[in-house]
Amino acid sequence: MRSLPRGHPATRSAKRFQESWAFVEYVHKRLNEAVESISGYYVIDKEAIILHDRRQVLVEFGCAVIDNACCGAGGFRYANIVGYVTTWRTRMGKEGSPVSEVEPVREEEARREIQERIREVEPYCQVNFF
Repeated sequence: MRSLPRGHPATRSAKRFQESWAFVEYVHKRLNEAVESISGYYVIDKEAIILHDRRQVLVEFGCAVIDNACCGAGGFRYANIVGYVTTWRTRMGKEGSPVSEVEPVREEEARREIQERIREVEPYCQVNFF
């Protein structure tokens, strides 16, 4: 598959689209509540703020269990890096959960540094970025 040439109108549009999502709303999840799926469930058990480059990064920790799949069973621990906090729990969402505003972590070096920090305290944790 060929990529578009540098400066092509479609690449400029994609960049503007990405920049328009500079801040996103994050609805805080209920802790220690299993969310069922067809093959298992997941549970978010901890929400944390870590500092990176003098900015607050919101992280949700949890575990996923695959116990009802036709191809076997398993599980894993994970950390979802939600993003840099821009506003903290400023309103309530439709379901009664607090809503914050975050800026996704886009820079590769920042992602690597945050992943290293997470792995220092949770060494067997899969790290995901929103």
